[in-house]
Amino acid sequence: MIISNEGFNTAWPMGPREVHGDMVSLNVTHRSHFGAPKEKVSDDEFVTEFSNALKGAFQRVNSMQKTSDELTKQMAVSPESVDIHDVTIAAEKARLSLMLTKSVVDRITQAYRELINMR
Repeated sequence: MIISNEGFNTAWPMGPREVHGDMVSLNVTHRSHFGAPKEKVSDDEFVTEFSNALKGAFQRVNSMQKTSDELTKQMAVSPESVDIHDVTIAAEKARLSLMLTKSVVDRITQAYRELINMR
């Protein structure tokens, strides 16, 4: 199967080019499409971006935990002021986000240990 770019104005200065996958061939007609050349990122930039992404994820998980705790306390002090469904949903979001974060951290730690053992 070949998808052509007939009728499209190509915004890519190099023009369309053929990209081959396992099952299909596609013509790239725009620089943001799959297979378009990407700018090289230095190792330091990659590390910084990765650490910022992890830090942001940890902050969002922490925020969910705090929201859940606040709603739970509010439920204990003044049950009429908060809906039980909101408390339950916030608690479950916090629990799931913490489990996912723990899983990701465990995998990163495992990968690091494997790299160290290969040396």
